[in-house]
Amino acid sequence: MKKMPAFSLPWRRRLENPSQMESSATPFYAMWDAVARLAQEIRASEFTTEMIRRRDTYGSEGVMGALDCATLYGLTRWLRPMVLVESGGFIGMSSAFILKALADEKLATSKLYSIELSEDCEQGALIPDELRSSGGFVPMRGRIEDFLKGDQLPRSIDMFLHDSSHSYQHMLWEFRQFWPRLRDGGLLVSHDVQMNAAFPEFVTKTYAHEKKTGRRDVQRTSHYEWGRWGYLGFAIKKG
Repeated sequence: MKKMPAFSLPWRRRLENPSQMESSATPFYAMWDAVARLAQEIRASEFTTEMIRRRDTYGSEGVMGALDCATLYGLTRWLRPMVLVESGGFIGMSSAFILKALADEKLATSKLYSIELSEDCEQGALIPDELRSSGGFVPMRGRIEDFLKGDQLPRSIDMFLHDSSHSYQHMLWEFRQFWPRLRDGGLLVSHDVQMNAAFPEFVTKTYAHEKKTGRRDVQRTSHYEWGRWGYLGFAIKKG
């Protein structure tokens, strides 16, 4: 599989000790540390203080909280994605932290396709002007089903964030639609994974197990790693 120069397997670039590559799980020790450090940095920043002020001024109902935003920022910076899709972009709290991560990594050509169904909200209202005007924010108003049917979304992406309808059926549907579009090493991220069994059930389906030991079959399992911090769940696609 051909890999993107700026995207492919970021944990391999960031390991300080090559001997850490000895097992399939070991590379992600560095990943967890990196995401935690980046999340802590943004959580203590003036950017987060300003975004919380904007959120509270506009109204915080239905908006991602600070811990989840910081985790999302850390994951985005760690991955360094070029093509991202988010469902349920709403007034832009999650969008702002994704765009901030892309800006801090100097990924000037990255694109965030942000889908919002509701006509009653001001899509992306919380996003600071300097991030909105960078050219990386692509707002899309309508049903995600229609955008997929109309072939209006990239067929190959690096990161997908679910934050639209949190019904069990719809969450599973979105995971199943976008997982095949993710490149090797790409991230599937979901907000509010505590609301039903869709995320753990989906992750379970990406596992394959050895018959004798009952342990994970590394060759047949279709993810590298998965986890949950706060109300965010994520899985790293194995091509």
